[in-house]
Parts: sequence; structure tokens; C-alpha cells
Amino acid sequence: RAVPTVCTGTDMKLLRPSSPESHYETLRHLYQGCQVVQGNLELTYLPADADTAFLKVRSGKTPPGGSGRGSGRPLTPVPLSQDIKEVQGYVLIAENRVSGLE
Repeated sequence: RAVPTVCTGTDMKLLRPSSPESHYETLRHLYQGCQVVQGNLELTYLPADADTAFLKVRSGKTPPGGSGRGSGRPLTPVPLSQDIKEVQGYVLIAENRVSGLE
């Protein structure tokens, strides 16, 4: 059984980001390939055209940060489209223009 990929969450609450583009990229970087969020999952201020597919593991291999490159362990197969399974803080979905989440 594969070890879940863990990521850190955010603690921005409803603070408006200074740059919407960098905010989206930060969220994508934090949550892409993540299965367990240590902290809060905050999806805020996403633009209407935001691609939220980064909330799923689609590669079929453990993403960077888990097993694999640099860890001394081989890549581990992961079921396709495995969602975030656990959030250890709160979930905040607010002030978005995107019509839906993947």
C-alpha cells in the first residue's frame, strides 16, 4: 500500500492576495499531488478560468516530495485521480469566480 503524499496547508483566511496569478500558482504548487493536508485547505480568490485539476493526482506515480527522486526510494504507483483524502485543519472555499472544482 502506498504511503499518502503529505503537503502543508495555508493560513491566509480571507486575506486578498496581492497578485492573483502568483496566488493561483502558489495554491497549485502546494496542493498538486497532495493526499493529506497538514493544516488548512484554503481555496480562495480563484479566477473564473482557473484550472482546478491540480487537486487530483493524475500521473500514476508518487509526486515529488513523496517516494522517488532524491528520497533514495523508487517511484511508487498511485491510483489515478486520487483526491485529497484528509485535511487536518479546516477547509475554506470562498470568494472564488471559478464555476466548480475538479
